[in-house]
Amino acid sequence: MDRRNNCDCDKSGAPAILKKPRAGRLSWDETFMNLAILVSKRTACRFVEAGAVYVDSNKRIISLGYNGPTEGDYHCIDVGCAKVDGDPKTGALKRCRGAHAEINGIINAQNTCRLRGSTLYTVTFPCYDCMKALNNAGVKEIVYYEEYERIKAGGTGLEKENEARELAEKRNIAIKKYSGQVVIDVDFKK
Repeated sequence: MDRRNNCDCDKSGAPAILKKPRAGRLSWDETFMNLAILVSKRTACRFVEAGAVYVDSNKRIISLGYNGPTEGDYHCIDVGCAKVDGDPKTGALKRCRGAHAEINGIINAQNTCRLRGSTLYTVTFPCYDCMKALNNAGVKEIVYYEEYERIKAGGTGLEKENEARELAEKRNIAIKKYSGQVVIDVDFKK
């Protein structure tokens, strides 16, 4: 079917698209969360796919971000995780090379004044460091898909960060767990 010209016709010559018109569409939350999930697929981290979409009160996209190393640094999907696999040259365990999706989204906004009063749609609930930056940027609402658990040094397990929620509550940043549909289906772990 040529979707632009609706040329998929039935036997009577009427375009088939008129026989079964579309009756619904994604909500704003579904649109922006699915976009955050799609953006997360740019992630260079081997373990956490995170994407962030910042939206203003008029439902206009301000900025996008995903987690990955700073410009010019090693990509974990190429050389391994610094916290789990160690430095590619020395093997020594080091801190994460990644800048989180939320921070990259703040940087990509170019003018952080645009973020004041915005809503963040994020695949992973922000860590404490990101929450501090979100607070300072003036983000007023966070819609998240899944909880964040930090990888312990050496890859010995995961741990929660309760400080991020505490700060959000203290600063009256609204938090909402996403409950809509996910229509994006891309899996690079296969």
